[in-house]
Amino acid sequence: MHRRLPSPDVPSGPSLFGTEPVSTPPTRRQAVLERLRSSIVSGALPPGTLLRETSLAAHLDVSATPVREALGTLEAEGLVEIEVHRLKRVARIDFRSMRDLLRVQSELWRLGYIWGMPHVGAGQVAQLEHALARYRACLASDDSAGALTAGLDFHTIFIAASSNQELLRSTLDRRALIARFVLLHGLQTICPLGLSQHEAILAAFLANDRSAVLAGVDRIATRLIALAEQGCELSDDVAENQKISLYERDT
Repeated sequence: MHRRLPSPDVPSGPSLFGTEPVSTPPTRRQAVLERLRSSIVSGALPPGTLLRETSLAAHLDVSATPVREALGTLEAEGLVEIEVHRLKRVARIDFRSMRDLLRVQSELWRLGYIWGMPHVGAGQVAQLEHALARYRACLASDDSAGALTAGLDFHTIFIAASSNQELLRSTLDRRALIARFVLLHGLQTICPLGLSQHEAILAAFLANDRSAVLAGVDRIATRLIALAEQGCELSDDVAENQKISLYERDT
């Protein structure tokens, strides 16, 4: 029989969500959602953590209602899983699912660039340059999460230029899930080389070399898929070792 390993409960202390209570604007629900999403994506709430609505509400100094609503949204995003008896936990990272997700998303990103590039004007170029400046500044201050956000914003500018709302929604809906994977298992990709790859994409776009732009996007996606593949292999090794240990113990 498969035995589930115990999962940690929500850690105590104000540092988990910051020291300030959740602010009212834009809405209390949105503020709670953003705070919880950030804590999950960063790993402050690790995979498997039991999420008790009353405990979270106390940490955030809000009622249970906005917490319950936020957890429902995070479940739809793949960051929270609801088990039997309505127990809620931070979703564990399934490397095979992540690999499959990245394969799909890489095709969507590519399509977003193809459709978006013809519509990128001076305003979007300024936004792209600003995203790169943020990436550069975050690297200099060792802010990996900030650098990752800047990189994701960079790609979203191209995709949003396509004016295809369904395509944009399909990429944004899984953005936090991918960000968590990168921060917890692909931190090495947030580096000067990663910045230079984004800079090369913009340079190729400004040179009207769309093939080079797409090649740059493909390189970034391929690297992320390879990280998920490595996770699959490690998971297989762990599972095999567990089987061997059980066999040796039983014999």
